[in-house]
Amino acid sequence: MKKIAKIIPLILIVAIGALSIRLFVVFVPKKAEAADIKQGVSYLASLDKVDAKQAEETVRKAREKYSGAEMRKKIAKAIKEGNYKFAFQDVMISGDSIVAAIYEYGILSTSQVIAEVGAGTAYLEDVTKDIVAANPKYLVLHFGENQIGDKGYAEEFASLYGDCIKNLKKQLPNTKIFVDSIFPVQEKAFGSEPILRNIPAYNEAIKTMCKNIGVTFIDYDSLWASFSKNYYDLDGIHPVSSFYTEQYLPFVLTEVGFKIDE
Repeated sequence: MKKIAKIIPLILIVAIGALSIRLFVVFVPKKAEAADIKQGVSYLASLDKVDAKQAEETVRKAREKYSGAEMRKKIAKAIKEGNYKFAFQDVMISGDSIVAAIYEYGILSTSQVIAEVGAGTAYLEDVTKDIVAANPKYLVLHFGENQIGDKGYAEEFASLYGDCIKNLKKQLPNTKIFVDSIFPVQEKAFGSEPILRNIPAYNEAIKTMCKNIGVTFIDYDSLWASFSKNYYDLDGIHPVSSFYTEQYLPFVLTEVGFKIDE
């Protein structure tokens, strides 16, 4: 009995000692293990050499390239489906009866085409505020048919036209402007309007003006010459509706930079 009495305190002492060691292990933090931080420091140091603006620009261009490719696919699909209102969401056209027909036929909306029968440079001056308010990414201008006179007037007309365009450029610095040539007409049109024989002289004046003020001239002579189909209305001047959907609008899209055949 005396032996048991002596053993019990010994057991308690051992138990208390074991418990103390366990608590010490749990609650006293270990010394941090040595870590190789050289690689991390080197990486952070390299980041200091990166031009943040340059990196941001690289990302922006990559996104634009991707979105541009996607947009071309969507536009190509819209063209095949005849959905020109979608395809021309970034393009505005302004001009005379030649392009006014595009919304009269319901191909584009009046918000995409600002035009009027008989319009000339005076009309363009009047609607400049509307074009500026729309702030299009691309602007296509088609004027000239209604101001054709003697060959000697071609330069004066081009000067008036150029003044209107320079005003637009000033107010729309981020808009890319394209200027259509005056469309050729059929021989029979000269019978009622012999002055139309001067179209080539006016186109030359428009072309020179565009070069001088820094806008893109679009020459349609070769396009019209390539047709095996008759796209003229009875007057030999105005195109029929199929011309716009089959030729003009797809051609305009390629001119402003969309590769719609991709």
